[in-house]
Amino acid sequence: MLTRRLVRALGASFAIALLAARPAAAQSKPALAAADIADIITLEKIEDRRAYEEATLRRIATSKHAELRRRTAVAIARLYDPRGRALLKAMRAESDTAVLATVVWATGQLVDTSAVDWIEGLLQSERTPVTVATEAAGAFGKIRTSETRAGLVNYLKNAAPSTATAPTVAEALLSIGRHRDRGDLTSIVHWATNPDVEIRWRAAWALFRPRDPAAVPYLYALADDPSADVRFWAIRGLTGPRADSSTIGAAAAQAKLIESLGDVDRRIQTEATRALGRHTDLSSLIQLTLLLDEKDVWVAASAAEALGGRGDGARGAIAQLTAVTTTGHPVALRATAIAALTDISLAAAIKPALAMVNDTSLTVRLAATNALAKLGVSARGALVKLRTDANIDVRTIANAAWLTLADTIEDPVVRRAARKAAFASPDIALRVAAARSMHEWADSTDIPTLLAAFAVAAKDVSPNAVEATIATISAIDKRGGGATSAFFKKFPASPSDQAWMIAGRAFGDRVVREWGTGRPVRTVRTDADYKRIVETLVVPAYNGAVNPRLRWETSRGAVETELNPLDAPLATDYLLNLTSLNKIAGVRFERVVPNFVDQMKEALPSQELQRDEISRGRLVRGNLSWGSEIGARGPGSSYDTGPAVYTFGITPQPHNEGDFTALGRVTAGMDVVDQMELGDVVRRVTRIAAGSRK
Repeated sequence: MLTRRLVRALGASFAIALLAARPAAAQSKPALAAADIADIITLEKIEDRRAYEEATLRRIATSKHAELRRRTAVAIARLYDPRGRALLKAMRAESDTAVLATVVWATGQLVDTSAVDWIEGLLQSERTPVTVATEAAGAFGKIRTSETRAGLVNYLKNAAPSTATAPTVAEALLSIGRHRDRGDLTSIVHWATNPDVEIRWRAAWALFRPRDPAAVPYLYALADDPSADVRFWAIRGLTGPRADSSTIGAAAAQAKLIESLGDVDRRIQTEATRALGRHTDLSSLIQLTLLLDEKDVWVAASAAEALGGRGDGARGAIAQLTAVTTTGHPVALRATAIAALTDISLAAAIKPALAMVNDTSLTVRLAATNALAKLGVSARGALVKLRTDANIDVRTIANAAWLTLADTIEDPVVRRAARKAAFASPDIALRVAAARSMHEWADSTDIPTLLAAFAVAAKDVSPNAVEATIATISAIDKRGGGATSAFFKKFPASPSDQAWMIAGRAFGDRVVREWGTGRPVRTVRTDADYKRIVETLVVPAYNGAVNPRLRWETSRGAVETELNPLDAPLATDYLLNLTSLNKIAGVRFERVVPNFVDQMKEALPSQELQRDEISRGRLVRGNLSWGSEIGARGPGSSYDTGPAVYTFGITPQPHNEGDFTALGRVTAGMDVVDQMELGDVVRRVTRIAAGSRK
């Protein structure tokens, strides 16, 4: 059991996350009988297939075993079916604290507005157990109505500061920050000077997140907080437009940002650079240009990105940006600088892009190819070679740009002939390029060609051509071309779960009317797989066994992680399988956002839909998760994501909680995570033997 001393040492954030992710590990638990294990197997199968089987869920929800009741509440949340609200309502009288907390969490996940009064009562009552009250505060950050914001304001104003209330206050601050509407800030400011840094950084986040100019004076003050964890969130809010609309003014905010560039913490330097990019005066332009020479790639790359965001207004930085595109500078800086140059002046980007296109770094070549794609005829010679590049992403970008060159010829027959020839290619990159390159101008006359292309794409192992073709069909429809009706007439049933999800994002509720709910999903797992996963991962985790651990050897160093098989067994099994097959070796970090995340490219682009096993586990610093499709979900998608895209969290990510799988946590090598750069690769992933000290 976690001692009070250890909880204090870990801090409220990580302690809450650990306890939430492993609710059964901190207390003596009743054993799981054979019938209980069989029910867990059933729940895993239901979840994986996204099959809302109400009778089964209702039965297991009344199990005598608390762990089964808890897992049923989690399953209801993951199935994301509004019918689950009634099942959760029937569980409100739960006597087990961990189960009741999970019921509250799941109610928030299903955005049950009818439960607001019940949740409010739990939040405001002093008799409510802290874990339940904390989930009540969290649920109000998911439901997000004027009533839930008012409830959070009321709680934060009246809660007495203490170690007992700290977890709930911390969650309430995050939840009020998740609300999009602006309102009273005094309830947040009340906690901004609390002695507990875990409370203060959340107050800073809550003030920053709604982008309210009224919060700027408070963020300005917090920018001098003794804790860097507070300062970097505060600095994010001192952007030009927001500060200019506040009582502080843009000049004072900018002065604070320039002062913060000298902070000893690179996170503050990075956030100050980003925020400075949102100021439009000449002095900030000069400052950003000077920052291109910073040794810290977080700062230099952030400066380059900020300059690109100014467009034509940053022409004065062209020479310096060009200089940092050359060999010898960090890959992340070179890639960001060439992208910035194309946004500032296409003419200025030609020479450096041509020089970069043969670089040994794939990241640099991709950035150069993207730049050349915008240059048109000026890049014709380079595009000829890039069209047959060994990398599929380079080929796709180059071929889309090449095909677009045909559009300079006004004869529509020429441009359409070029696309038809591309669609006939066995190379998926060329077919994806053809569909993408038609997006802006295709009309009803192109529908037969696109329908034929979709028929071919539906047989691909990768969904890329399906996605590109559907996107162009949707674009025609939005221009009044009637393409969607023709699409569903030609394809009255979905060819795959991936296609259903992609069509759902493009066509909205119509996909449900035409193709049904897309449930159950056609998972490749067998009954034997579910039995193995539960017996070898879930049951041992419940019984307190050491969780599986992995060692990620990267080009920057080694990172060790502990997985969370109790609440993410399918994702754990999938990752362990990728590891045993050596499928992650060579995967590149294709999205590294300074002071945010290190995200890898997908390990298996052709893999079927994965289950987002959301849970009460928080996305804290050092979290191992995978990228979700949240924000781009089609109707009824119920936490589906595409191929696994593994991510190390550099900072807490409160805005993603409840949407991303908390798959595990970094146990060693956070210094490596902090130093990761765009273009670094995973060289090998191995499982650490149980009992090993490595």
